[in-house]
Amino acid sequence: MKIELSEHFTYKKILLYSLPNIGTMLAITSFQMADGFFVSNWLGVSSFAAVNLVFPLLMMLVAPGFMIGEGGSAFISKLKGEGNIEKARQYFTLLVAVIFIWGAFFSTLMYIFLPEIVRLLGASEELVPYCLRYGRILFLFIAPLLITTSFQSLWVMAEKSETGFYLSVVQGVTHVILDWLFIVVLEYEIEGAATATGLATIVNTLITLWYFSRPNASGLHFVRFHFDLYRLAKICYNGISEMVDAVSVNILELVYNLQLMLLLGQLGVAAIGVHSYVGEVFLSVFFAINTTTVTVVGYKYGAGDFDGIRDLMKKNIVLTLGLGFVMTVVGVSLADDIATLYLGYDAEAHAFATRALRICALEFFLYGFCLVTSGFFTGLDRGTISAVIAVCQSLIAPIVFIYLFPVLFGADNIWYAAPAATVVGAILGTAFLVKKMPLLGTEED
Repeated sequence: MKIELSEHFTYKKILLYSLPNIGTMLAITSFQMADGFFVSNWLGVSSFAAVNLVFPLLMMLVAPGFMIGEGGSAFISKLKGEGNIEKARQYFTLLVAVIFIWGAFFSTLMYIFLPEIVRLLGASEELVPYCLRYGRILFLFIAPLLITTSFQSLWVMAEKSETGFYLSVVQGVTHVILDWLFIVVLEYEIEGAATATGLATIVNTLITLWYFSRPNASGLHFVRFHFDLYRLAKICYNGISEMVDAVSVNILELVYNLQLMLLLGQLGVAAIGVHSYVGEVFLSVFFAINTTTVTVVGYKYGAGDFDGIRDLMKKNIVLTLGLGFVMTVVGVSLADDIATLYLGYDAEAHAFATRALRICALEFFLYGFCLVTSGFFTGLDRGTISAVIAVCQSLIAPIVFIYLFPVLFGADNIWYAAPAATVVGAILGTAFLVKKMPLLGTEED
């Protein structure tokens, strides 16, 4: 069932349009869970803790892919809505070029300064060698990881979300096979895990670049372009909230890791690592719906369909709150089983992980509402409002709570920081919607 951006979106159409991107993100996060499973069960707690110290840093450097993808999708969708397809192709090509420049720069930087950085992140002397062995290979693949991240949105904008889903499945299956081969069969240890991640990503990237290197059914392909710094800055500014949403998850992991190493040691880091794998699976559904929100709102805003925008947002609110409730119940109910899957061989680590999973699952209820509210304003090219919601909910509030809650309530209550932060984001998002929604399409807009 092909759904056009110009159509009226019912609940069914929102889910159907989001489904390929939900599948894409679930495929990516599910196979990351498999990666963690192999590392933890075959290489032990130290390797698992090292991966969970380094991987959030990588994802912080890859998070601009969300900014470029979401900001670019909103702008290019607007150009398509206005009928300016050639200009859309030029900016599409510009964004891909910028991704490669960013990737090459930070791959070099991280290879040189990784020892100092992992120590700043709180790695003990026991964990530093594991972090270096894993990170120095992994950071070579920043550019292809940026491509796969940004194209989670750009495939949807190109109305080829099914292709993005299939590529993610190919990448994920390749990842698991290589994990098994390098870690279990060839016993390459933690270096094998990093190599598996990088090579699987390259498969996705090469196919993506080949598809857009020539004219295709999406209408978008690489063309000559001029470097428009002003427009690039506007695209990045408009998409910054999505980057903040993505990078904040990883900043929080780094801050959590730093605090947990001080308060609870590497067992605490292993526990939050398990939550990160599970949380990414649940939250990926909201990120996919948010991608639909940004793309459809951007198109309808360019076409002047303001009633369609209002109706879409009302349905998104109901949808995300309903899904959030279900996810919270599932997360709390399955906490013990999930902890057993990853850390069942260590009773103390298992106990830490079970408690962390049960408490952190509370954040799922309001997270989707906060995300699509921020994405709604991104689609309207209101980057400042979008960024305020995202920064407060995803960064400022949780970091404050991570340091405040252990002081007020004890070290073992640090897990409540993330759920409390979503309440802050929901209050802000509601306030902006109440103020701005009635003005949409008027002279005061």
